[in-house]
Amino acid sequence: MRRLALFVATASALLGCGAAPHTRAAGAVSSLAVRPVTWNPAAVPVGKVSAVADVGTTVAVFGDGGATVLSSGAVVASDRSVTDWVDAQAIRGADGAPRWIVGVDGKGRLHYLRGMSSFEDVSSRYGLDGRRVRGVAMLDPTRVGFLLDQEIAVADGRRVTRYGGPVLASLLGGGGFGAGVATNTVTLFDAKMTARTFPLRGVTGVAVGPDGRLFATTRRALYASTEHGDLALVYDAGGETLHGLVASGDHVWFADGAELGVVDGESVAETRGAHVAPDARLASSPSGDVWVLSSGALQRFARAEPETALGVSWSATLAPIFARSCSSCHLPGGASGVDLSTAEGWQSERGAIHARVVENKTMPPEGHALMDADRAAIQAWTEHPAR
Repeated sequence: MRRLALFVATASALLGCGAAPHTRAAGAVSSLAVRPVTWNPAAVPVGKVSAVADVGTTVAVFGDGGATVLSSGAVVASDRSVTDWVDAQAIRGADGAPRWIVGVDGKGRLHYLRGMSSFEDVSSRYGLDGRRVRGVAMLDPTRVGFLLDQEIAVADGRRVTRYGGPVLASLLGGGGFGAGVATNTVTLFDAKMTARTFPLRGVTGVAVGPDGRLFATTRRALYASTEHGDLALVYDAGGETLHGLVASGDHVWFADGAELGVVDGESVAETRGAHVAPDARLASSPSGDVWVLSSGALQRFARAEPETALGVSWSATLAPIFARSCSSCHLPGGASGVDLSTAEGWQSERGAIHARVVENKTMPPEGHALMDADRAAIQAWTEHPAR
């Protein structure tokens, strides 16, 4: 077992040191528009939910009734073999697949959604037999981190390496980094397993953005790493109301009382009237949406999108086509290297999509069907710039 190389960094811009510009009262927080996302249109009972993970239009909900799998909103499987789920994530598969949905049970065993039908114990495939998994996170497109009782294990597709170091209460990852929380301390480690520890009194949560930027919360304040390698204040809630933090797709979400917020660079936006529960936990989605879990109930929210020139949002028109024909290669970290899981991704690749899908018909590749009506919808979207 190797050990993390560790050094101590700092947390700066603490409350009381020029906090006013970072508050709602100072006018530094803009308005955030969100919309609820219907993920279970038939309202099929899923029990008391403890964790959730999704890939494209596939959603796995984990709770005291077992695991329920939905595809495009329809229930396709229910596995009641495990009922004590504690965590779930979408990670790189042990077979090299860009994404597996996995769940962690109360005994610390890792289970993989196989064939959209049931969950299989895959602890041994990651070299974790006999070790209790307490958390799991994608560190980058090829590395998966596992939080164990006294160490961190990292699987890179070829081997699993275990590292001793700080005892963490949680493990998150993104942008090539992993991060975790201990009492009054945040730890961030890179691909070389060099760790930086930030003292932060009362720290409650941590997240790593897609660019590797570190975020951390106390009950009152949200901090983010700077180019100088320290933590600086981004948002002061004015009271002990912060209770959630997660990096989801390209967004970093937080929960503040009954509201949801998003951090974009140094800017903060927050809802008015989201009505989330004051004890809610947040979970991530590759789409950039945020899952909200509270008292066994599950909600999903997305940032509100502008309408397209056809008068229908991307999520309603093209997201189902993406799920059917494109998601196997074009999810974040997918085999193609081009992320088309969001409206922004399609917008940035609009010309290439038109050329390859509409004109040359070289995409999707052989073996991935695309109905004529779907191709026509893509053509209409690419030929009409958004209003």
